Amino acid sequence: MDKKKFIKRIFLVFFPGNSIRIYINNDVIKAKIKNFKGKEIILISPKYPFKIGDVVNLESIFEGAYYEANFIISQIMPFGENEVLLIMNLNSNFKIKSKRGKERLYISIPVKIEDKYNGLLWDLNDNFLGVITLNEYISDIKKNIDVKLEIEEFNIIFEGSIFKIRQEFFNLSKIIYEIKIIKDPTGLFGKYIEHISGEDIFEEKKSAEVDNNE
Repeated sequence: MDKKKFIKRIFLVFFPGNSIRIYINNDVIKAKIKNFKGKEIILISPKYPFKIGDVVNLESIFEGAYYEANFIISQIMPFGENEVLLIMNLNSNFKIKSKRGKERLYISIPVKIEDKYNGLLWDLNDNFLGVITLNEYISDIKKNIDVKLEIEEFNIIFEGSIFKIRQEFFNLSKIIYEIKIIKDPTGLFGKYIEHISGEDIFEEKKSAEVDNNE
């Protein structure tokens, strides 16, 4: 992953409202991110005997990968009865440890779900698509076992099923879509993905499609 993509993902990982783990003195504390800008992060944390100058390890999970870095506490401020605001400064480089054998490819393409719901294709690999959509659609979408996704720009259709639905930012959710069949009559989408990724990640799926048509 190049530097620009890695930095982009770091800012998505440490997006306001996301959960994060604080490792300190053999304890693990679950906190919420209030703000992250430059090398400074502000957390809403349960009360704990933190001290200014403490170096803590922050760990967050995003898209199947753990991101971690050390931060030094610069300020501690009261925040309600049972919480505090922690203001910290980055004290190390970010590290990533992926649970996947392959990295997901991040793109941004409008898609149609079941011919009537709008979504945004956010990431993909050879088995799954990650599609962001509005929460108001989820109650209808999750009732379907088999779901069709279409990228009208490329005249491509995915046939498969919803593997998982999870809450994302604000009023958005993400569906994890398991691909069964790809119909790419022009081949343009496959060529586009191969161009930006350097490999044909859908090769097996397209081979299966050919076998089914014979």
